[in-house]
Amino acid sequence: MNENIVAKILFIIGVAQMVVGFLLGIILANADYFYDGFVWSTFLAWTIGGFVSGMLFIGFSEVIKLLNAINGKMTPLEAAGDKKTNNYLDIFNGVEIKPASVNWTLAEQDQEKIYELYANENIAEVIPSILEGYCIVKLKDAQEQFVRVVDVGGFSAEEVHDKEIKHRVISWYNHA
Repeated sequence: MNENIVAKILFIIGVAQMVVGFLLGIILANADYFYDGFVWSTFLAWTIGGFVSGMLFIGFSEVIKLLNAINGKMTPLEAAGDKKTNNYLDIFNGVEIKPASVNWTLAEQDQEKIYELYANENIAEVIPSILEGYCIVKLKDAQEQFVRVVDVGGFSAEEVHDKEIKHRVISWYNHA
């Protein structure tokens, strides 16, 4: 069960507020004892108020769903920070620290983003890194090969300029 209960409850409350606002608008617009018609101003005030407050609750539920999805996609390495070992005594016991393995695959959509970014370059290989959403792209020139760290998490692929992320990904690549 990967669904967030709080988000579902907020969504139901939002829809209920819209329905109740509409129904109260109809009831109260007809309940005027001094006027024998339908009072549109009362109807619109209650309906619009119910719609706006309902949309706020639905919006909050969507934000919670997105944050829950992001939290579910985080790898244990990202969630724990940049810890080198699980047990600091492992250093003294001679336990060899192995680099973390990649536990995500690069989607075809993300590969297309990379090929669009380097349309004029000769791409030798695209390798997903330990940080989800970041890839190593090997480019071939006439004389040499070089690598770039690319973020494919957005709407388009971008080269990474953050030195810390570049260092983590390239050091993982060199030790893998």
